[in-house]
Amino acid sequence: MNMAKEDLVSTPVMKQYREIKSRYPDAILLFRMGDFYETFEEDAKITSRILNITLTKRANGKASKVPLAGFPYHALDSYLHKLLEAGLKVAICEQVEDPKKAKGIVKREVVEVITPGTAITDRFLDTKENNYLVSIYKTQKGVGIAAIDVSTGEFYLTDSDDKSYKDTVSTLKASEIICPESDYKSIEYEFKGKVLRVAEIDDWVYSYEYAERTLKENFKTETLKGFGIEKYKLGISAAGAIIHYLHQNNQKSLEHVVKIQPLLESDYVLIDEFTKRNLEIFRTMQSGEVKGSLIWVVDQTVTASGSRLLKKWLAHPLKNPQRINSRLDKVEYFYNNTDKRENVRNLLKDFSDLERLLSRISANRATAREVYQLRETLKLIPVILKEFEKVDTFKELLSGINIPKELIKILDDAIKDEDLPTGIHEGGFIKEGFNEQLDKYRRVLRDGKNWILELQEKERARLGIPSLKISYNKVFGYYIEVTKTHISKVPENYIRKQTLVNAERFITPELKEYEEMLLNAEEKISEIEYEIFQFLREEILKYVEDILKIADVVSQIDVFSSLAYIAIKNNYTRPVINDSSRIFIKNGRHPVVEALLPSGEKFIPNDLDIDNQTKQILIITGPNMAGKSTYLRQVGLIVLLAQIGSFIPAESAEIGVVDKIFTRVGASDNLAAGESTFLMEMIETANILNNATPKSLILLDEIGRGTSTYDGIAIAWAVTEYLHNNEKIGSKTLFATHYHELTELEKILPRVINLNVAVKEYGDKVIFLRKIIPGACDKSYGVHVAQMAGVPVEVTLRANEILSNISREERVLPTEKDIFQKLDKNPDQLSLFNQIESKIKKELSEIDINSITPLEALNKLNELKKKYGL
Repeated sequence: MNMAKEDLVSTPVMKQYREIKSRYPDAILLFRMGDFYETFEEDAKITSRILNITLTKRANGKASKVPLAGFPYHALDSYLHKLLEAGLKVAICEQVEDPKKAKGIVKREVVEVITPGTAITDRFLDTKENNYLVSIYKTQKGVGIAAIDVSTGEFYLTDSDDKSYKDTVSTLKASEIICPESDYKSIEYEFKGKVLRVAEIDDWVYSYEYAERTLKENFKTETLKGFGIEKYKLGISAAGAIIHYLHQNNQKSLEHVVKIQPLLESDYVLIDEFTKRNLEIFRTMQSGEVKGSLIWVVDQTVTASGSRLLKKWLAHPLKNPQRINSRLDKVEYFYNNTDKRENVRNLLKDFSDLERLLSRISANRATAREVYQLRETLKLIPVILKEFEKVDTFKELLSGINIPKELIKILDDAIKDEDLPTGIHEGGFIKEGFNEQLDKYRRVLRDGKNWILELQEKERARLGIPSLKISYNKVFGYYIEVTKTHISKVPENYIRKQTLVNAERFITPELKEYEEMLLNAEEKISEIEYEIFQFLREEILKYVEDILKIADVVSQIDVFSSLAYIAIKNNYTRPVINDSSRIFIKNGRHPVVEALLPSGEKFIPNDLDIDNQTKQILIITGPNMAGKSTYLRQVGLIVLLAQIGSFIPAESAEIGVVDKIFTRVGASDNLAAGESTFLMEMIETANILNNATPKSLILLDEIGRGTSTYDGIAIAWAVTEYLHNNEKIGSKTLFATHYHELTELEKILPRVINLNVAVKEYGDKVIFLRKIIPGACDKSYGVHVAQMAGVPVEVTLRANEILSNISREERVLPTEKDIFQKLDKNPDQLSLFNQIESKIKKELSEIDINSITPLEALNKLNELKKKYGL
């Protein structure tokens, strides 16, 4: 070590800092120094950049060359929020002894380590969103997944496979992912930009034996069978690693995490990442905003936990008709009982977020105000339950509720109703009469202050000094102040302490004795109130399971009443849900588009009739802007809403439940990953063909637009045949396309039906009627759309001229104007392209489409393309 380095290390504070930092090398260490949190060296450079605060150096001394950046301790939540959003791990190092009593350097310790996935700070968390820490364990046998929201206590696990695990993780919308060190690089690459942080931990932590033991110790059980998770071996490994990681990050207190549940993928509709994006369930595709998404329309919940639950339901629609109808019954009850619905929604407006309150209480981060909120919320439960007396629809849901009356009484007796402090070390939040010793010290404090006032009056009268006053400051404590005018009247027992310009300050032994008694009383009051608070905390945690059950039931009631409210407001109806293979929707509407329409403008509704036996694939043609994409998306959203147990935007509907919803909508590049539009199209298409089943719903909005027209037609044709002829798939499919050639499939494949978007022509103008009707569209109306978009008239006129020529059978492109115009006079002329097309048709006709695989078909197309220079 060179001399400069020695100098930096040699100060006591820097030695202490370095020693603590060595234990948390991958974290930003917030080092408490008086009223500031300081960061040093590389941490300071990172912190100053992210927080946009000044990077400076120590003012003087041996550590004067050390980079430094800090902020006031009371601004911690605000700055911590920014550090976590940057994906950083933060270690908070506090002064753990009173600096006044410290001999030498103040003792400091890391009291908390926070990462994006383990945060419970209000500034970082969105109250309406879960904040999941996800653990991934990849093996040759499959993938173990576990997820915990430390802020609510929810804990899940499952076993998945290498194909679908990414969709499961995507559905959870994790803030942070942990994984074994050996998988870190691959998992970081897969989820880059999708989570705030990916962290690696030692591979051995994922061993089954260690993970199982860790979970048993956490839940204080002899076995995991009671949770119904014993068959998820890989998931258990992932879950044990989560508990290890939390303990490693100083989160020892997890009393609010009382259970772990299997994330039963088999119970829910699979909605992959593409579909969530394409249907704009939680965010819009273009802006990434909530406004304009499905959740923006349907989330009218009044509690934060209700909003989180609704998002979970939308991410995991049900497949079981009985469970769906049970939810629909509850929505219908609120739909039909307006007074009950409004009463309940008004009551829930005062309902605090019990899950997050419990997490803060468990972590010993709660305030007296939050305990007060917990108490007042628990008091609401009997009032809410009274609304459901003799209502059979909710009997089963409410049967498990146990109101912790004893706890409510203790909190009622202990916590004041008003003037509650922000912290728990300040005191002043425990009621009179709750603790005898506390009341005694409060009397001492109260009487002592009265004694000082009496002493002041007595001394004024005795000495004849009307301006004499007794005051207090932190430096001298209590003192007697006498102006210079009356200084001659000061008695001998006054001890001079300070001289001011116009006055002198004195103390007396008697005054100091009372001061000591008062300060001791204040200290004792703070100590006793803190002890009482810890007692109340322990009492609350005894009822964790009861309180979490209440939170769950109330969240469901909130969602049901919210869905009923939306149904009435937006004219939704109850769907018929069954296990059939048919989906019939009468006058369905797009829930978001209709909500965004200008006032007075009505959405044009459309029907859908599709089933696996007779109408399996619907080919939908029509011009751009006519409404094909809206129609496809509205079908997907209506089915999704129906299967979460919601009423739907339609006149009526019969929906045979689907197991998966797939979409292939629009063209999108992923240039950052080096993926072209066409490659992205094919990735999404391959995902559908490899995972769809006869119970699936597939929504295809164009295939092959990212490549040449004939490649595109060939692929779209082959995909349609594959979906129709492969018995393992045979999915209900809506296929919107510009390729009019695909309408010929109705003549060849028995379960293919042509539909089109109706258009009215007036001279050279068109009106899009937005109505889906039987049959194929015979025009694309692309030039008309160009006119509507404001393309110059000379361009559209020339486009019409070109269109009239290339629409002929010869399909000759206008490379030379003379040849192009002569074609009208010589219709029998055979172009070079026609000769090539004839050869291609001959070779295609020799292919047995029933025995060829999709991959072989793609290879054959590539071979033909190279052969004929296309």
